[in-house]
Amino acid sequence: MNPQPPPLPRGLSAKGGQGRTTLVGGLPWATPKLPEGAVPGMPAVSDESLARTGDEPAVRASVAARLNELVRRSPPLTASLTLHIVVLLALALWIVRAKKPETVVLDLSFASTEVVEAPDPGVQIVPEPEPVQEPEPEEVKTEEPPVEDPIAAPPAIAEPIDAPGAAVAEATAPVVGSLLDGRNVGRREALVNAYGGSDATEAAVARALEWLAKQQDKKDGLWSLQGPYIDGGSQENKLAATAMALLAFQGAGNTPREGKHKAVVAKGWKALVARQLPDGHFDFSPPIPSHHSLYSHAQATIAACELFGMTKNGFHAEPARRALAYAVAAQGRNGAWRYAPREDGDMSVTGWYMMALKSGEMAGLEVPPTAFEGISGFLDSVAVENGARYGYRVDSPQMPPVQVTDAISAEGLLCRQYLGWQRNDRRLSKGLELLLASKLIDWENDKDVYAWYYITQVAHHMGADPWRQWNDRMREVLPTEQVGKGPEAGSWDPSLDKWGHIGGRLFVTCFCTFMLEVYYRHLPIYGDAVLSPTRAP
Repeated sequence: MNPQPPPLPRGLSAKGGQGRTTLVGGLPWATPKLPEGAVPGMPAVSDESLARTGDEPAVRASVAARLNELVRRSPPLTASLTLHIVVLLALALWIVRAKKPETVVLDLSFASTEVVEAPDPGVQIVPEPEPVQEPEPEEVKTEEPPVEDPIAAPPAIAEPIDAPGAAVAEATAPVVGSLLDGRNVGRREALVNAYGGSDATEAAVARALEWLAKQQDKKDGLWSLQGPYIDGGSQENKLAATAMALLAFQGAGNTPREGKHKAVVAKGWKALVARQLPDGHFDFSPPIPSHHSLYSHAQATIAACELFGMTKNGFHAEPARRALAYAVAAQGRNGAWRYAPREDGDMSVTGWYMMALKSGEMAGLEVPPTAFEGISGFLDSVAVENGARYGYRVDSPQMPPVQVTDAISAEGLLCRQYLGWQRNDRRLSKGLELLLASKLIDWENDKDVYAWYYITQVAHHMGADPWRQWNDRMREVLPTEQVGKGPEAGSWDPSLDKWGHIGGRLFVTCFCTFMLEVYYRHLPIYGDAVLSPTRAP
């Protein structure tokens, strides 16, 4: 049997004959002639005999003796390298042969304290908890159940006389306290179904309120006509902006204690009441434009009276009373309101004060009948076509009314409805017919949200075919034209609107929201005017 040298490290090879030393790969390596399996100085033991005996300790002793002799005869560097290689190989073999112990995995989660037994007795683990999905924020609902008859008709109003004279005043200030009740949680869905709303109209209202909530100034709680959104108005008026935003939130049932946006409403009212003077007027600095002051106060009065009427909370009663008292005191000699207290008024501003007084009445606050009588007399002075249409104002008793427009006519007709004209009054039906013929919603060619806002209310109170005709168009156009993407999603573009350049994006958005809330914002004066028993598609 020819003797074989031990294996060389990787990268090295041996050259030469038996008993010769050759440098290969830069290192000397000796190949002495030894009997196969023998170690110098020790008895020769063959691998076959060791395998037959199965004596594993003897095998290990033999291997160790061979390694010791090999190290003794090898140069220091070679011995060190060989020893390290052998040790690494031995460790690898030991790790592979070792039995893998059982391991325990613990989930250090605080979501669950339930303990279950592990497969190995005596060991316990905490199971991984089921993932918990955070619920979507939802509106805070009251315990009030849906009502069986959500359309509560108010008391009947006396029949009017055809002539638009003082006889109308005999039916002034009807009791309309129930008209705010449609905003209650139990009624809103039923009213949307009854008056032809849709999922699209309700979704549009929700998106609009989300946009409005983002525009509230986080420091002072107010809203602005000029930003932070794009396409702000040309003039600033934080009183009007805040009042309109609050009206939009309250129209959908939000108060400082109820509704998804209750925190927004609470902050807005805190800011507004802090600026109310003892006489009831709202003082803003920097001052708002002088010709905006009174109509802005009317909007804030509507909102204050609505809030008290919705909540019946005594905390909200005093601001509403003071605002209402200032409104009554500011009425002009001709029964109307305009830019300064007690000066002869116009139809545009008077329409807002009519709703302010009626909102106070809805809330159960006292409103002097003489205030309604004054409005009725003013309406007579600006009426044309026997009361079917109305002008902006009269410059003198001998002159006809000026600026007879669709918006002003709709405002006048709404006032007549609240003052006692019944649904079947010929003047009322003719006036609404003229409006539907000339002002049906046209977003591209005749954009006028101010006029549409008043026509929407008049038609809603009338019900039947006039409301169906108007509503079919409104519920299609307004949700479609709402901005769907980007930072202004939920708002409406003010461009090309008749007053959009002045009021800006917030103004147009609020008025579109008011219209889409019409199904429940105010119950119809003529409570039996139901459109249909089911929601529109």
